[in-house]
Amino acid sequence: MRAKYISLFAFGFTLAIGGCLDADEPGNLVPKTVDEDPSLPAIDLPGTKLHAEVFGSETAPVIVVLHGGPGHDYRGLLGLRNPIDGVRLEDRHRVVFFDQRGCGLSRRHDGDEMTIEKYEEDLTAILERFSPGRPVVLLAKSWGAMYGSWYIGRHPDRIAGAVLMEPGPLTGTLFEDVKGGIQKIDLGSEWLNDFTWSQTIVSPDDHARADYALMVGKFGDSQPGFHEATENREPFWRLGALANSKLQKDSMKNGKPDWDFTIGLSSFQRPALFIASERNEVIGAEFQRRQMQFYPNAELATVSNTGHDLVWVQPDATLRHIFSYLAKIGF
Repeated sequence: MRAKYISLFAFGFTLAIGGCLDADEPGNLVPKTVDEDPSLPAIDLPGTKLHAEVFGSETAPVIVVLHGGPGHDYRGLLGLRNPIDGVRLEDRHRVVFFDQRGCGLSRRHDGDEMTIEKYEEDLTAILERFSPGRPVVLLAKSWGAMYGSWYIGRHPDRIAGAVLMEPGPLTGTLFEDVKGGIQKIDLGSEWLNDFTWSQTIVSPDDHARADYALMVGKFGDSQPGFHEATENREPFWRLGALANSKLQKDSMKNGKPDWDFTIGLSSFQRPALFIASERNEVIGAEFQRRQMQFYPNAELATVSNTGHDLVWVQPDATLRHIFSYLAKIGF
């Protein structure tokens, strides 16, 4: 997998220096989106088109997976399809994976179409399509668990349960407490030098160039306290730079974090499961115990020998907690 990341950067180098390919041609700089490649699995929603895959029987209870970011994709969460004792989630449920608006291989949008309200509309449309009139369970990681919590607070009756895998700070106040660990960057690191250098040859003047620049930055471990794997790196198809920047910008007021994704959670009485990784020193188990207070009925499970990329590095251990939770709530 590491070779794949290196080849991506080398590809961009050839593109910019050698001039053998046109960076403006879809697919040359970064993978094509669903608008550029009709062979990709996709779903059409009002106002957008999302890269998505759905597994399991149409009559089974529905699980919707929310990836991290903002701006990442669901590729690193596909370990949730692994069998546990010969049984997969999709053998008992209908499991919906999708790249969020402006992320992964989904359609790109202008900034005014990249808001948390649009994300709310997208998730509502997905629930109406795949589980009309029947609550779903959310499996959500990192930013996805923040997004999921925001949604649950507004639509508690549409959610039968939630598995929140190391959600980021649910309020701006909590972010202030841990931002040193989240934002720590080694200014002398090789990846940052590569990222800075890339800006001199690839200006983020369109989505492909901006996404490419963000992907170069992803090569480095800018969050050492998260203890993500450096050899077996969590994979992705394509990052969404505008989704990443716009959603974060909208959460700030006068340069300070101003979000609160906990509003309305007090009305969600169903059990919620928080899952933390053993090695994460920033938003691991201790931090998640603080966040659990916003849910009236929450419990915590921990996955050993992993950091924030727990689903990619320890999918089976993560899934055992998920299966146990689903059995407990009778879903």
